[in-house]
Amino acid sequence: MDPPPLLSRRLEDAGSISRVEEFMPCEDYLSPYEKEYCATPERCLRPGVLFLGSAVGLSAAAYLSAICPRLRPGIVVADSGGLDLLTHVSNMDVPRFPLLKEAAAHFGGKLCLWGTSAPRPPIEFLSRFPYAVEDLDRRFSLVETELGVPDPVPYSRRELESGVCRRLTSRFPAHRIRPAPLAIDRFGRRWSSVSHIPDLASDGVKFLARFRCTQLDADGRSLRAVRGTWLVNGSEYVLEPQVVVLALGVEQSLPLVRQLCPTSLPIEAADHIRIDLHGSLPPGFFGDKPVDDLGVAVFLMEGSSRCGIPYHLEIKVAPRALWRRFMPGGDNLRGRDTGDAIYVQIQVIAAMHDRLPVKDLLNIGPETAIPPVMSGRDAAFHGELVALMTEVAESLGLSAPTFSFRPLLANHHLYGAFRVGGAVSKDFLFDRTDNVYILPPTSYVDLDDDANPTLKSLVLAQYAMESIAARSKCGLVRSLE
Repeated sequence: MDPPPLLSRRLEDAGSISRVEEFMPCEDYLSPYEKEYCATPERCLRPGVLFLGSAVGLSAAAYLSAICPRLRPGIVVADSGGLDLLTHVSNMDVPRFPLLKEAAAHFGGKLCLWGTSAPRPPIEFLSRFPYAVEDLDRRFSLVETELGVPDPVPYSRRELESGVCRRLTSRFPAHRIRPAPLAIDRFGRRWSSVSHIPDLASDGVKFLARFRCTQLDADGRSLRAVRGTWLVNGSEYVLEPQVVVLALGVEQSLPLVRQLCPTSLPIEAADHIRIDLHGSLPPGFFGDKPVDDLGVAVFLMEGSSRCGIPYHLEIKVAPRALWRRFMPGGDNLRGRDTGDAIYVQIQVIAAMHDRLPVKDLLNIGPETAIPPVMSGRDAAFHGELVALMTEVAESLGLSAPTFSFRPLLANHHLYGAFRVGGAVSKDFLFDRTDNVYILPPTSYVDLDDDANPTLKSLVLAQYAMESIAARSKCGLVRSLE
């Protein structure tokens, strides 16, 4: 058996070892995409800019590559997951649940698997960001175009959409109701950051899959080394980047950041309240037209609680035959009705009154963990939201829906462990170092709202990349190994 190309240098260095099986005891561990696009750790030992994490990290690397081409050969994007997808899984019309149940890490993170709703925060909220509103508006528009947000969802703008809209606007005149801003383009393709990989690879950017970072070594205020394990062969490696960009989630970032900060570090993480409502209506409820003529309807209904906490409802209605392919998270409902039965899902996403505590009395795990607990007023907030969701369901003809309460820390909306003006600067430089950036959603502006963190993270990460590009112009970041 000939060794895969990616391991050829590794095998040559080994000298006496000539069989791939001795490096990969569990069979050929590399996916075809890893063989095509990824590098071995030996080719990534001294990067100019090392990204740890690839969900937001890939998009940020693509932006950095575009604004500072001279850095491209020195950019490395590393992830503990394998590279097994180059697109969103739903673009292949296959169920995502086998990958979700496997709970394995993937290059591109969970954004390759989840449907993404991308509401932009309202202008009155953006005006409180520490950036110019006009600049934010421009950046949001460009990223929304990349995500496909302005495009109509396939099979929308048909009979079902107009019928659902009439019912909602008539029953809830005080709420803003509009088509949901989904990361699905007019062809039905869902956005995923891994789609950047072929172009970035041709530009010289390197990708290091299955690399698990275990330690950050600092010398004073400068991070000097990143230690980790290449899961392909279990070997330990030391990378020496000039700049490190932590693009990991909150819970993955905290153990690493604490290595750089022996003293107490303020953690200000927030999450969103998530509740799902499900139900079905009989065929013909919205008219006797064929399924294709009925189409699909996905609306965003925005509001705020009695004490001003923002929330929004994503209201999804479609015949079962169209549900899986053209709905965000379209395999969530998998009943055995006929194809013309009408499925309904209402999801509420709400900001919380209070950020999450760092400590609690629960026996939940390591000291760095954030406990999945909430304040009393956030617990009571659920009742207000359920009452509204029930009223919306009734307006659509559902009389006995079912509810699913998503637990905190399990809905992939955790954000803001570190806040701009606190532990990180406006360009997301960690204030205890001079060369470590912590990207959103782990770092965030010092405000909380109900919007999915993805769109805001992609926009805000640009400020960090522009800071790194400026460092390169000053000669502080190497452009070549």
